[in-house]
Amino acid sequence: MSIQVDKVSRTFQGTLAVDEISFEAKQGEIVGLLGTSGCGKSTILRAISGLDTEYDGTVCIHGKETRGTSRELGVIFQEPRLMPWLTVIDNVCFGLTGTKEENREKAREILRVVGLEDFEQHYPKQLSGGMAQRTAIARALVTAPSTLLLDEPFSALDAFTKLQLQDMVLELWESYKPTMVIVTHDIDEALYLCDRIVILKGQPGELHDNLEITQPKPRKKSDTKLAELKEYILESLDISRTPKQRKEA
Repeated sequence: MSIQVDKVSRTFQGTLAVDEISFEAKQGEIVGLLGTSGCGKSTILRAISGLDTEYDGTVCIHGKETRGTSRELGVIFQEPRLMPWLTVIDNVCFGLTGTKEENREKAREILRVVGLEDFEQHYPKQLSGGMAQRTAIARALVTAPSTLLLDEPFSALDAFTKLQLQDMVLELWESYKPTMVIVTHDIDEALYLCDRIVILKGQPGELHDNLEITQPKPRKKSDTKLAELKEYILESLDISRTPKQRKEA
């Protein structure tokens, strides 16, 4: 078992944001945290990452309770968060503890994997949004973490770039088999990428369902089983209903 979240709750200024969320992400599994805005998806991810330690409940990494950051975890945010004064390769190397040549060799290997080997001397301002996010993914991968945490990593990208990076993430998963926990509000994205989908609902956010997706990857977006699951998720989150229908329910 790679990650276990057990009855995690979080209160901000006296207001309960998430209420006793529990789920597991097994080794090599891609788990999606899915729900509408404000249900606590990113709050849970911050607890797992150790960027927030003021929660109730426990988070275990590889069977050991942890409350803080860990080199076992790589984090990819909504925005690339690159340092504008550093080149692509120096952004990827940042934080590595080896010699300069060792660090650069590691970075070049990862940049080849994400398709940026010809852009290592570019600065962030010279990159497209998709290239900047590829750089951020390379920076997370260069330390060879066993687990990747992704907080809506494609939400700021155009539709075509988003699809390309979803496929790239699957290719990386096939190569490295990391455990992944990905926050998303995109149902199609969750159904395309994830082995399981943890559905959060409400304010405060509560666990609504934990769906296993058994279709092999890569998946066809036209798969009828996925379409049925999408309809179930829409109904679960009341998205398929009009405001009037939700009020009458």
